Amino acid sequence: MTFFSKIATNLGSSFGAPTINDHLDKILADTEVNLALDIGCGITSHLTRFRPRIKTVGLDVFTIKQATESLAHDHYISADIINDPVEKLQEELVRLTGSSKANLVTLFGVIEHLPKKAGLEMLEKIELLSDRYLLIDTPNGFVPQGPEYGNPYQRHLSGWFPNEFEGYGYSVHGSLGTRYLRGYMGEPRIKIPGLRLFDNVVMARLLMTQRFPHHAFNICAIKNLHGVPARYKSYDDPRRL
Repeated sequence: MTFFSKIATNLGSSFGAPTINDHLDKILADTEVNLALDIGCGITSHLTRFRPRIKTVGLDVFTIKQATESLAHDHYISADIINDPVEKLQEELVRLTGSSKANLVTLFGVIEHLPKKAGLEMLEKIELLSDRYLLIDTPNGFVPQGPEYGNPYQRHLSGWFPNEFEGYGYSVHGSLGTRYLRGYMGEPRIKIPGLRLFDNVVMARLLMTQRFPHHAFNICAIKNLHGVPARYKSYDDPRRL
């Protein structure tokens, strides 16, 4: 990373819209969270920096050998989240950690690589693997991406919008700038030096992507399984306006 790239990264972190790491910090401030399951973990993980305070488990099937060698997690499970029964995954968790459920289940850049039907089925399955939090990080809408680096699994097969996750009881937040200046693989549509930083710091602030995620390039969907606050007051509630 060049000197100017480091400056841009620091400025983006300090003044830009909240990132996935900012949301993780808030969740993991909950002292009851001590076990996390990273589905589709790949070789690196946003969860690594929280070790050893929390125990982390990576689950993957396509890159499990490389993932295991990276030591980004305490334990690894070689399994297919789509096709393997949830009972098998729970048995593996018990074998490795003594618990059939994690306090936090994460999917960083995973669900967009699945067809829509398979993604919806996965949303139901991951609720059976967590006893508290779910966190999904994915582009806002469909972002074209092919089989990069010779890996056919890098192709994007679906797009997901904030209202879809909200319908499943998630709270949704925007991150990584706006959707209006990004194109293939999330790269800037116009090759202008500093455009990415301008998008993340200026445009994201102006459009308030944190509060209005439909403007954001990326969305972070979080669900607390201990209960989702009601959006509307009851019709029987005398305080209802």
